Amino acid sequence: MRVGLIINPIAGAGGPLALHGSDAYGPGAEVPDWAARRAEEALRVLLAGCAPHWVCGAGSMGEDLLCALGQAPQVLGARCWPSSAHQTREIASQMLQQDLALLLFVGGDGTARDVLDAVGEALPVLGIPAGVKLQSACFGVSPRAAGRLAASFLAGHRRITEAREVLDLDEAVLGLGRVQAKLYGQLRTPVDARLLQGRKSRSEAGDAVDAAQLAASVKPQLQKGLHFVGPGSTTWALKQALGLDGSLIGVDVVADGKLWLRDATEAQLWELAQQHPRLWLTAIGGQGHVLGRGNAPLSPRVLQALGRKALTVLITPRKLQALANTQLCVDCGSAAVDALFAGAVRALTGPREQAMLQLVAD
Repeated sequence: MRVGLIINPIAGAGGPLALHGSDAYGPGAEVPDWAARRAEEALRVLLAGCAPHWVCGAGSMGEDLLCALGQAPQVLGARCWPSSAHQTREIASQMLQQDLALLLFVGGDGTARDVLDAVGEALPVLGIPAGVKLQSACFGVSPRAAGRLAASFLAGHRRITEAREVLDLDEAVLGLGRVQAKLYGQLRTPVDARLLQGRKSRSEAGDAVDAAQLAASVKPQLQKGLHFVGPGSTTWALKQALGLDGSLIGVDVVADGKLWLRDATEAQLWELAQQHPRLWLTAIGGQGHVLGRGNAPLSPRVLQALGRKALTVLITPRKLQALANTQLCVDCGSAAVDALFAGAVRALTGPREQAMLQLVAD
């Protein structure tokens, strides 16, 4: 039983810096460990259930982690730092000749696109979530969920897969004030709706009207005090209602109704978190993630400083209807902080309307 592993070692590295991807992460920067830690979470779960023969990228692209976990992998490619999209595609192409039962990759939507370009639907593939952007439906809901799904798939007599979308933000419409995913193709992924990240749903025409009404009802609460307002089309409506030149895909800081910081970094949020601001977030349509997807500057230490009482979720009725089992998800990279935020959470759905939903940690 042969399993491939490709790690994008700089996946997620741009998040704390308020970069919306890791392409701008320079070779002189400090070596990040986010992707490796997320990969290790998944592999420890997988290795508890099976013992595959590993084929992986060299160095930080898989070899280093597998050796640290006591494995003896077959290594493809040469060591290089930082890695590139070209290397990911090249190693993924070589994986096609390795008779793999499953190919695991660690990264975000950009890494998923690279793997798609190289292998298409030629072999089963599963993503371990570690990127800044995670719109695609080929990822586990968390690293641990990805590990469980991989172990279950490898142990099965009938290894069933389905085509799952590879998506990325459509930069062309971002400037028009819309968060919209662009479809690049599909990867064959092991099947388990409980463990796979949901498909990102598109906003319906009436959703903007609902979001504007919700924003108008919430606006007075942000005209006093300090507030962190996260990314997304629903929170964007709130920023528009306040007349702010905020970020559609970043975390903004609002003080007494005025824009204090646009696209704040993790370090800036950490400093301001000591002043006990309120936190306003929305859920990703179709997926339900509130924390851990697209709002990386809200790191575990920032969230721990804020506490769960600071959180209010804004979600339109249409987006709520599209959620599987009406559950919201948290996957911020710390099991302790995930557990802190898990449980019942108040969600505002419209003027004078709210719902109590479950925020679930894997």
